[in-house]
Amino acid sequence: MKILIADSGATKTDWLFVNGKEFTQVRTHGLHPATIEEISDLEELKMSVGNLDPSKIYFFGTNCGNPVSDEKIRLLLNEIFPGVEAWIDSDLAGSAKAFFDDSDGTIIILGTGAVSAKIEQGKVVRKSAALGYAIGDEGSAADLGRRILKMYYRGTCSADTNQFIREHLNGMDYSTMMNRIYTAAKPNRELASIAGEVLQKPYPEELDQVIKTAFGDFIDHQLAALKIPHTEKIVATGKVAHIHQKILLSLLKEKGYPNADVHYPVISAFREKILTSEITF
Repeated sequence: MKILIADSGATKTDWLFVNGKEFTQVRTHGLHPATIEEISDLEELKMSVGNLDPSKIYFFGTNCGNPVSDEKIRLLLNEIFPGVEAWIDSDLAGSAKAFFDDSDGTIIILGTGAVSAKIEQGKVVRKSAALGYAIGDEGSAADLGRRILKMYYRGTCSADTNQFIREHLNGMDYSTMMNRIYTAAKPNRELASIAGEVLQKPYPEELDQVIKTAFGDFIDHQLAALKIPHTEKIVATGKVAHIHQKILLSLLKEKGYPNADVHYPVISAFREKILTSEITF
């Protein structure tokens, strides 16, 4: 059977086409159901994955796993692969299958957004209330971007940090930045991109503290809400978790979660387990 697996966040989507023991990997923009742009997203997908011929699709995406969002994704996929059966679920469900299969543990996703979930026998049994970039998503790239802009434009950071941020934002003035964020079709992506532009090593120690505070808020307000045992096996994934894993793992240990590791990207775990026959679809 030829299958197409997708792991999609708000910023990027990783695709893995499996044809026996042959694999094709493709990366496209994120497909968040709330911010899908039908014409541009459809055009990109046709160019990037439209040449593939799956007999079944497994799509794991941010904000999926509910009828309304799933139908938006299904309609989009049907335009590219008419008549092909598509199984759609959340990015948490995808990570649970990729990292735990039929076992137990906890998933942390820190990417453009941020969420965590308790996994039992490979299934999501409860998850944190992420609340999205406008209210929550503590520790995410969007959250880091928001925190950086606050300290920069409100002048609450040191002169050296202010200068560092100014240089990495090309001196963008307040009005231009507000226009960039609030007129964007996908403001969560814009905030996430701010974090990516500024957090280029070596950066001032003060920005390390911003990351620690954001991760601390995530652990205190999202992970802790799951009420998991402190010995629980935790797998963290997402680009933010990957880039800042030293800070994340140290803070998790400090807060009493020593059995944690970072694995990224999710699609690589799928590929590895398919190769070793540790997972089936």
